[in-house]
Amino acid sequence: MLTLRRVQELQDRRSLVRLADGRVGKIIRVDTTFPANKTEVSVYTLGGPGPGVARVSLELLTGESEPV
Repeated sequence: MLTLRRVQELQDRRSLVRLADGRVGKIIRVDTTFPANKTEVSVYTLGGPGPGVARVSLELLTGESEPV
């Protein structure tokens, strides 16, 4: 699992990230609600089945991905 600070660094660098289900994409938005401290990340996924933008919880990001 990535920290919020690491997610923001990856977003700023426009690095690719990998989701828990194997999809790869770029972070386009990070939303955190307070006081619940729940973070949702919008990821533009590259290719593959499903929608082009996935909105997932922070826990579903597994890490940085190699370029495709």
